[in-house]
Amino acid sequence: MNNAGTWSRLSIWLGTVLWAVVIASGAEAGAVFHVSTRGGDGGPGTQAKPFATIARAQKAVRRTIAAGLKGDVTVVIGAGVYEPAAPLKFGPGDSGTKQHAVTYRAAGDGKVLVSGGRRITGWKRGAGKLWTASVPDVKAGKWYFRQLFVDGRRATRARTPNADAKASHLKLTGSTQAKDLKTWRLGLPPEHVDEWKNISDVEIVIHGNWAINRKRLQAADAKTGAITLAPPHAKPIPWNRPSKGRYCYLENALEMLDQPGEWYLDRKSGVLTYLPLEGQDMTKARVVAPVLKRLVEIVGTPDKPIRNLRFRGISFEHTAWPLPAGGYHGIQACHFSTTGKNPTGRRWWGIEPAIFCEFVDRVSFTDGEVAHTGGSGVYFSNGSANCEIIGNHIHDIAANGIMLAGANNEKLVPKGNRICNNHVHHPGAEYFGACGIWAGFAQGTTIAHNLVHDTPYTGVSVGWQWNPTPTACKKNLIEANHIYDVMRTLADGGCIYTLGFQPGTVLRGNWLHDVHRSAHTHGGAPNNGIFVDEGSKGFLFDRNVIYKTSGRPVRFNQCRRQWHTWKDNIMGDKAHAAAKQAAAKITANAGLEQKYRKRLLAGVSK
Repeated sequence: MNNAGTWSRLSIWLGTVLWAVVIASGAEAGAVFHVSTRGGDGGPGTQAKPFATIARAQKAVRRTIAAGLKGDVTVVIGAGVYEPAAPLKFGPGDSGTKQHAVTYRAAGDGKVLVSGGRRITGWKRGAGKLWTASVPDVKAGKWYFRQLFVDGRRATRARTPNADAKASHLKLTGSTQAKDLKTWRLGLPPEHVDEWKNISDVEIVIHGNWAINRKRLQAADAKTGAITLAPPHAKPIPWNRPSKGRYCYLENALEMLDQPGEWYLDRKSGVLTYLPLEGQDMTKARVVAPVLKRLVEIVGTPDKPIRNLRFRGISFEHTAWPLPAGGYHGIQACHFSTTGKNPTGRRWWGIEPAIFCEFVDRVSFTDGEVAHTGGSGVYFSNGSANCEIIGNHIHDIAANGIMLAGANNEKLVPKGNRICNNHVHHPGAEYFGACGIWAGFAQGTTIAHNLVHDTPYTGVSVGWQWNPTPTACKKNLIEANHIYDVMRTLADGGCIYTLGFQPGTVLRGNWLHDVHRSAHTHGGAPNNGIFVDEGSKGFLFDRNVIYKTSGRPVRFNQCRRQWHTWKDNIMGDKAHAAAKQAAAKITANAGLEQKYRKRLLAGVSK
């Protein structure tokens, strides 16, 4: 099992001991089912004759629940890759009770991977160093994918300019959007515009201040550099609107495929083309493209919440998120405006997650992994109470890593949830306005002891209203997180970002450093260790350490420093030595194990 996210060894050791007790008592009073890639769904699901699929084990669990739970129920999943044909959906009939838990856990004999992808095989040499594979379902119009993962790495869609080029972005020379939103034209340097054969699949990615726009093309004029965007169109928010001078790049045309690690999928022919990295053998490479948009959906009702459902030690990888017909117009934190009906088909207007939970109580994901997604990672929404996301490795996520938010009212707002000890890095792989951890309207949330780094935008964001009006968001604790190497692509954010009136919220003992300023952001406010934005009021800032920030350590926008309480914070590059000592003291006081504390402190010398 990948343990990169389980960085508080002491708490995990204690959890393992408690877990052993739970399993032992569950085996005596409840039921234990087994799943193995070598099993068969026609068997009894015992250790000797395990089921082959998690879905089959779920049916057995449902029968046990229907008969009345008299003890804990456990599904033990053996090492291997499981590729469900549809998302694993859990409803009230899959729920534990207040007294007894239902647990799906890895057996401990290797990595348990639940994949929403499909292997691409049959690779053949093409022209030059290119390799190709035929995908019949794409040619038949049954499948189209926007992500490709080769040997566990997200491959780059063919783009221009290349991502590692000295001039890796273009600048818009103009932008004209009709008032009736029927037409939208952009200008680019003519030498970078071609009459691409697959013009309707070519996309332009445009950096805003703190979000991006992503649109398909309708036409391109190589002589003038004028491009026409494919309708329908939405009206972007002013601060992220495409305009003259904004940085951008183009992707997804065979003519752009000229860099090792790039790929292109021809929708009409179904031919996938890839240019291997140095030393990559396509006859042996594991190539996966996503099919499912979601892997796990746990949805109860207000009257029948799903209780005590647990997932431990399981990896969830390879999901898709199709670009909406109107494209993507970023607002903030991977929420977007678009045209027509909400393209997610749900009550939120953010990018869909691989794992979604709603109306749940004491549901947990621990010691696992979420990676290689086309959308967001994990999302706990309305009516989520007393849930835990603990000790997970969350990385290579197209949008937000972890999301927690509900409606702005006391009945629906998530309450008493914990996001702790997770290792979150490289979110926003495709939608750069992403956060490592985002909590919107949430109450009594603990976000603690997380390691968050390498983000294109903000590390941890809390709150979701652009004025000081009271909301259901309150009493959140952001404590002892190590957040660094943030704001690598966009602007107007920081290691921690707060928004809206949140009485009783505490930011304590966080270690925040290396906040960057991208060369490819046109305008936009500076980036900070903590950005205290509109309406933020009544916080306690206690013993935070902040240094090496491109802007001021702390910035205020439409709120005031005196609206908050400040205690023993250390800020600024001049206090680097003092920050190192304070960080050692804070992390020690936060209860981190000595071994990992040394690992943390090694980062101070960067």
